[in-house]
Amino acid sequence: MKLVILGANGRTGRHVVQEARDRGANVTAVVRSDAKRPTVKHDQLQVAVGDPCDPEFLSKVFRDQDAVISTLGGRTPTKKATSIYWKSADAIVEAAWDTGLQKIAVTSSALLFPPQRLIDRVLTILVHNIVQSATRMEQKLCNANLDVSVARCGFLHDAEETRYRAERGVLPKDGSSVSRIALARFLVDQIHTPCSGCQVYGVSGPTA
Repeated sequence: MKLVILGANGRTGRHVVQEARDRGANVTAVVRSDAKRPTVKHDQLQVAVGDPCDPEFLSKVFRDQDAVISTLGGRTPTKKATSIYWKSADAIVEAAWDTGLQKIAVTSSALLFPPQRLIDRVLTILVHNIVQSATRMEQKLCNANLDVSVARCGFLHDAEETRYRAERGVLPKDGSSVSRIALARFLVDQIHTPCSGCQVYGVSGPTA
């Protein structure tokens, strides 16, 4: 498989790169600058430096590729930072249409599910920029006539836990968090799983 990873230098993206390589994929890691290049070098790893919100750049990267995984997201909940969700989605769709790439997996927020707890309602208000931008991203991708897997998850942590739970259209019970390694595994699993249209999953770690 030939796989493009957006956000490859991020805390989750690095795990996606490793997981994909471990499964034998030829990976193209997209980073914004030479300074953000992955430190590891491998015959199955190529690096493309450019703006993931630039459809012309992505069209060059997507050419002859099988799928793309995006772990892009705002580092802070400001309107400017979180706009990466929908800006990258616009570019991904345009580049996918241009090149014929069909399969996409992206990370999103569990706050897009109807709030079940008081804390969820409070967070939805506090980080409304994330909710609005991620919603716009999902709408763009799901209306694009592409095969899209969306991973809505809550708090991400760095524990060495590779297991995950995933359910269509809902966050698994008591699923408030998931490890970055497990999320990476889910995303790569989805790229290898046949699907049609847009599928939204709630992804969390295992119960104790």
